[in-house]
Amino acid sequence: MGLPGGLFAFEEPPWQRNPMGDLCPAVLPRPGMGCHLPVSCFPPSADPGPVPQLADVPITEEDLLRLVGQAKTQPGTQRRVFDALIEASRSGALWFHEISRSGLRLSHFLAQCCIESSSFQKLEEGFVFSTVARLLEIHGKYLTEEQAKAFVPEDQKTRHDAIKAEKGEPKTPEEKKALEKALADSDAAEKKKPQELASTVYANRMGNGGVASGDGWTYRGRGLIQLTGRENYRAAGKDLGLPLEAQPQLVWKDAEVALKTAAWYWTRHKLNDHADLDDALKVSQAINLGPNAVGGKGKPNHLKDRQEKTEEAKAIWGDWALR
Repeated sequence: MGLPGGLFAFEEPPWQRNPMGDLCPAVLPRPGMGCHLPVSCFPPSADPGPVPQLADVPITEEDLLRLVGQAKTQPGTQRRVFDALIEASRSGALWFHEISRSGLRLSHFLAQCCIESSSFQKLEEGFVFSTVARLLEIHGKYLTEEQAKAFVPEDQKTRHDAIKAEKGEPKTPEEKKALEKALADSDAAEKKKPQELASTVYANRMGNGGVASGDGWTYRGRGLIQLTGRENYRAAGKDLGLPLEAQPQLVWKDAEVALKTAAWYWTRHKLNDHADLDDALKVSQAINLGPNAVGGKGKPNHLKDRQEKTEEAKAIWGDWALR
């Protein structure tokens, strides 16, 4: 049983519950609503009678390209994400989470996914910041300015020139060897900056251990809605039946899993409720600042971009509704 296409399929029992444990709306339709899923979703002994059809909000490649403002799909990650979204639309997987019950809900969902994933092209936080100001803008709550300076990348020539100036021209084989080691150590430390930064800003929260645990890097943001923190990977994995705590890279490598975790987060924190009220601020707060920040004074990163992208999405899908 379960949903066609298998994107959010689940095993018996209980056939009538979604991955969040909620009763499937296909089994308990609201007044005036029918079900667009196949009769095979019902238990063999049940006789549901005629199954009214609902007009699920469609997702097409043409519309996704309109949303990202491109003439064609980029190869690689974006291509895989587009395919996962189109398959989810075809199979009814997003309807199962009630995201595609209306164009307004779908617009808010896809707009946020678009911003979170840089137009569906990036499914993992890289933690490379070119300026101190930008790093403090995003993670300033968890870093001092001095710490931020240490995490901003330096080009190799600048670093090497500074080391050579400090040590002077090597006069012996031993001095030359020491200089070469200092340069190599500098390069190795530079490569570790992203990992150390993530481990620092995400330490001791969201179920992560301290800086030394490396959890901040291991459980950094991934997916179409950046799943972040060990406890979120654990909870999502449990509800979706996936080993996400043990294999967090699945959220980045598999576009289908990236979509599953986004829909999981959306459903878990009842973001359809905010989308129904067309409240892009509260949706953005829940996604960028966390569900506990909804309704507060916190301003999400890229709020203007999120609001503008939502309006663009509404121009594409916003007039769709159940019929």
